[in-house]
Amino acid sequence: MTNPAPVPTADIAEAILREWTQGPDVVAAFLGGSVAKGKAGPGSDIDAVIIHGAIPQARRETQDRMGILVELFFHDRETLAWFWEDDRRRGVPSLARMVANGLPIAGEPEAIEAIQADARAILEAGPPSLTAAELLSRRYMLTDLAADLDGKRTPAQRLALGARLYTELADFTVRAAGAWSGSGKGLAKALSRHDLALAACFEQAFTMLYVDGDCAPVQELVDVCLAPYGGRYAAGDRRPAPPDWRLDPQTARRTADPAGEPAA
Repeated sequence: MTNPAPVPTADIAEAILREWTQGPDVVAAFLGGSVAKGKAGPGSDIDAVIIHGAIPQARRETQDRMGILVELFFHDRETLAWFWEDDRRRGVPSLARMVANGLPIAGEPEAIEAIQADARAILEAGPPSLTAAELLSRRYMLTDLAADLDGKRTPAQRLALGARLYTELADFTVRAAGAWSGSGKGLAKALSRHDLALAACFEQAFTMLYVDGDCAPVQELVDVCLAPYGGRYAAGDRRPAPPDWRLDPQTARRTADPAGEPAA
């Protein structure tokens, strides 16, 4: 029987990460996540952003040290800026938050200060506003998902629809209000940062859906979240495809069956 992995502390994480942070080209390194906050528990992993002077391309690695998973994000200043901008457009500033709130564990003091200042400026500026077209498109999608959930569904179907609806509705709620969103457990955290009482309503409504199969609280929640933006939206929706989205049928058949003979 193997010994359980230790709960990672900041000291353990820093010692493990020296394998990657002691290089001469490392200008800054930040420990993120629950370990940096002193809130790690059994099964927690170690997250770190390691910034070099220059690297051929950004990369992410997952390693195992002492039975602890280590998630590594390697960047230089230019690749970091690219990923920050990509995250900003999506409204999910995962990497900027890791750096802004991270614990510096290696690097040059001036570089550490400058990089963290840039990350904090991104967070303070907030995400781009949803466009009118994006608001309409998301209202339609949420209306469609909610209507689909309201039919006669098996428990498995309710779970699948509920999981998708929670993610889409929570993301819409925070983004439409001009707040940052998140992914996975970060989405629940983003919702709580935006409106703690509303986050509690989400938890209660979806718990009733998953445990009791009761769709009514979720349907009420959909109405509450969509009401400030015009409510549910379905009839009248129209989305033309680009005119050049065309393919010759014979070409399509050959692509689907490369070994087949073209039609006569």
